Amino acid sequence: METLKLLESLFDAIPDVIGIQDRHHGIIRYNAAGYKFLNMTHKEIEGKKCYELIGRSTPCDICATTECYKTKKHTRVEKYVEEMDVWLDVRAYPILDENDKIVKVIEHLRDITERKQMEMRLLMLERAVEQSIDGIAVADMDGFNKFVNPAWAQMHGYSVEELLDKHLSRFHPEEQLREKVTPFLDRVMKAGSHQGESEHTRKDGTIFPTWMMVNQIKDELGNPVGMVGTARDITEHKRAEKELQKYRDHLEELVKERTSKLIMANKQLKQALSKIQDLKDRLEAENINLREEIKLEHNFEEIIGQSDPLKYVLYRIEEVAPTDSTILILGQTGTGKELFARAIHNNSSRKSRPLVKVDCTALPTNLIESELFGHERGAFSGAVQQRKGRFEIANGSTLFLDEIGELAMELQGKLLRVLECGEFERLGSSKTIYTDVRIIAATNRNLKEEVEKGRFREDLWYRLNVYSIKIPPLKDRSEDIPLLVEWFVAKFARRVGKTIKTIPQKTMKALQDYHWPGNIRELSNVIESAMISSHDMTLRISDMPETSKHGSKDRIVSMTEMEKDHIMQALETCYWRIEGKNGAAELLGLNPGTLRGRMRKYDIKRP
Repeated sequence: METLKLLESLFDAIPDVIGIQDRHHGIIRYNAAGYKFLNMTHKEIEGKKCYELIGRSTPCDICATTECYKTKKHTRVEKYVEEMDVWLDVRAYPILDENDKIVKVIEHLRDITERKQMEMRLLMLERAVEQSIDGIAVADMDGFNKFVNPAWAQMHGYSVEELLDKHLSRFHPEEQLREKVTPFLDRVMKAGSHQGESEHTRKDGTIFPTWMMVNQIKDELGNPVGMVGTARDITEHKRAEKELQKYRDHLEELVKERTSKLIMANKQLKQALSKIQDLKDRLEAENINLREEIKLEHNFEEIIGQSDPLKYVLYRIEEVAPTDSTILILGQTGTGKELFARAIHNNSSRKSRPLVKVDCTALPTNLIESELFGHERGAFSGAVQQRKGRFEIANGSTLFLDEIGELAMELQGKLLRVLECGEFERLGSSKTIYTDVRIIAATNRNLKEEVEKGRFREDLWYRLNVYSIKIPPLKDRSEDIPLLVEWFVAKFARRVGKTIKTIPQKTMKALQDYHWPGNIRELSNVIESAMISSHDMTLRISDMPETSKHGSKDRIVSMTEMEKDHIMQALETCYWRIEGKNGAAELLGLNPGTLRGRMRKYDIKRP
């Protein structure tokens, strides 16, 4: 009994995996190393076939135990077990009865994965060295070659066999050895490695330039036992360098020649400039008014006109543009508030960055908040990825908030915080983001009245109203209408492919007498329509707007026109707010959806 226990202990003490199988691949037992390797208990293995432990339903095709069952002889196989991602050295020993039949099979497994991986790395290293385009050689500390790859041998005109076990000195002339090779190797001995240009000699005696890198090979104790060097033939590189130097020398000659000519031309130019300086000064003095006109028409892009109200606005823009102050632009619909905002931005210190615009009426409240402050992925339904808000995008630039009076009350507080502290959080995030943004806001509403009615925060009103600019309506700039008409004619001529050379005085007077409730936008539409309907070089306006503010009293309009006008009047009264408290739908007693349907029917769009 004690002997049996001792044998059991010895069996479990064997470090390799030992298994005992019956005559049909059935597992009788494993030693302790086997259960550990398979990560299973005796109960989990009992009654199973050996191949079932790796997820197979039939015996392995290539396996020592399979062969052992077939041949009844000791077999050995190295195999990769894909199911376990290991390499195994498998040995099988049959135990036969008196009738030469297998009673049991002893299976011996040894994990050789590390050795196989090492063999693969060595094989890859060997292939890399053999196929390298650079020459590689290994020498012992006495200078005898112990290894050269084919590239090294081919580079020097020898076979590999001719170079092995030969001293380095045999392949270099004495002068080259003294002046190039020995100093190079001395640096390697002193520093442990060295790289740089060198010279090598081919078998036929020709010398060629190389780029050499040599490192000492050290044993486990750090003692040098040899040297490994790589060499690359740089003959073509040297030839290219010489050609490049010739080209550089040629360029330098050209530069000297051209510089001499430029110096002469510069002297002549200075003389010419000196002659015209007096004429330039006189021209400056005589055309101050003209330059002011050009400044109005060009420095402020498409802001056209010379009227006193417009000049005053431009003066105000020039005054405030260089600062970082918040600006509130007031004006009726169609007066071009965005154009004036761009003029302010383009004359500020932030003009190198693009102006960023947000239309506060274009999106619902929840989307406007995301548009302004951004959101994180999953912040709300449809937020499939992170998005930066306009305040973040406009960092270092100018943010134009168009129709600020339409901003919902719940967003006004968040906007006030950004204006006062320069900080905000994206939707769905607690991380505070800091931004440096100049604010230009615009509205066609009377924000002071909106504050009194409780529709606009008083503190936000005071924060925005640091410096206000009121854009005059077109009816107060009638003297600018001829310039605007000519500008729109030139603009639309390219679009419609027509040339207009004459604008009748009667037509121009009618345009100046009209009160233009839609301001410059309405004038633009009228001119574009006239350009389309004019069939010669004279501008003709077939549907001339009535000069009276209320139109003809004798004209009877249809019910459709009356309904359309009534809806337009309600929308303008409510500042184009459709639904909610004080919205046009509530004023008309209609469902908001019904009102939108009528607007589509009559093609009513916000100007």
